[in-house]
Amino acid sequence: MTRGSITVQLLDKLVIDIDPLRTSREFRYIFVARVVSIFGLGFLVVAIPLQMYDLTRSTAHVAAVATVLGLTTFGATFVGGALADRCDRRRVIAIARGSAGVFFAVLAVNAFLPEPQVWVIYLCAVVDGACGGISATALMAVTPSLIPRDKLAAAGALMALTADLGSMIGPALGGVVIALGGVGANYTLAAITTAVTTFCITRLPSLPPPTEVSESPLRSVAGGFRFAIGDRVIGGLLLAGFVSMLLAGWAVLIPEYASEVLGVGPSAVGLLYAAPAIGAVVGSLTSGWTGTVRRSGLVVFLAMLISAAGLVGAGAMGSVIVAVLGLLAHGFGEAVADILRFATVQKYTPDDYHGRIAGVWTAQVTAGASVGAFVAGVVAAVVPVHLALTVYGATGLVATVLLWAILPTLRRLDESRTPTPVA
Repeated sequence: MTRGSITVQLLDKLVIDIDPLRTSREFRYIFVARVVSIFGLGFLVVAIPLQMYDLTRSTAHVAAVATVLGLTTFGATFVGGALADRCDRRRVIAIARGSAGVFFAVLAVNAFLPEPQVWVIYLCAVVDGACGGISATALMAVTPSLIPRDKLAAAGALMALTADLGSMIGPALGGVVIALGGVGANYTLAAITTAVTTFCITRLPSLPPPTEVSESPLRSVAGGFRFAIGDRVIGGLLLAGFVSMLLAGWAVLIPEYASEVLGVGPSAVGLLYAAPAIGAVVGSLTSGWTGTVRRSGLVVFLAMLISAAGLVGAGAMGSVIVAVLGLLAHGFGEAVADILRFATVQKYTPDDYHGRIAGVWTAQVTAGASVGAFVAGVVAAVVPVHLALTVYGATGLVATVLLWAILPTLRRLDESRTPTPVA
């Protein structure tokens, strides 16, 4: 075997696997819909707070509309999960995204009025949050039915990559659009991108639920929770996701740490904020190997340890370079853990529970930043600023080690010796 062929094989195992895009026309539609949707939502992340502050000159209103959006999204993830397990999933996603597009257009019309109304922004935040929660959950439930099980990690990596790039580029583009055409132009583009997303979804085949559900929606949601708690693999992975949430609030600690300990200005602070996203992109782009992992539970734990250790290192030395490297490691570990958790959850969830388990997963993601920010705030209140980031990361390390100890089934999970999961 030549050196060149060895290099090619190594690259094939390292570089992100795009086979789901090559082999599945339906997944390509899902992927394009998600990419367009994430960039459109990135526009809104900038526009809604800016317009609300411009109209009210009140940070309280900005916080209130963000809270309304977050709470409705969180609640709607469970509704979306129940709907995805009892209705045609394509129809659920298309109706939710189409409804969101209508209210993005309402935001645009309101923005172009001589006197835009604040109540309209609140109303649209409620509707768009609900639509976003429902569609995101149903979209996740669709993926396992479109691609082979051995490509679920690759699909997870591709989805993670779109989210990471969208979180970096979408808001930046949204800011440019506002600077050039105002918030009305921003909302208009968001409505257009949502129309494109809805079109892509309508190109999918009908995706009915695997079984007919006769129980009430509330009992259906409760049944999803019972399954998650009772299954040692799924329950363990969701618990691991909760521990990851504890570290999602690192951004709260950066301003004071950068000012009081590092003594740096806005440019360096921006780099610190960008570092985890860059690390996550690197983790996604080099995720080709995740599709061949058999001890997925073990690797999830190791990736979580890397993520937490990155935060410990970021705050340990009082150095900008070390802080950036630590935050890069945090983002990298988090991305790898999320990719493998996504793939393993999808493999071990029966199809008639995919919607409800996706609802729990999406709710975790939605609530993660808020839970992590609360934990970070508690740490900042009781620990000196020069130790806060390190102690915060150490909290995640301890929690991960405890999880390792109490979840032997997940720790020992070996897919090469495990019977094929129930579909």
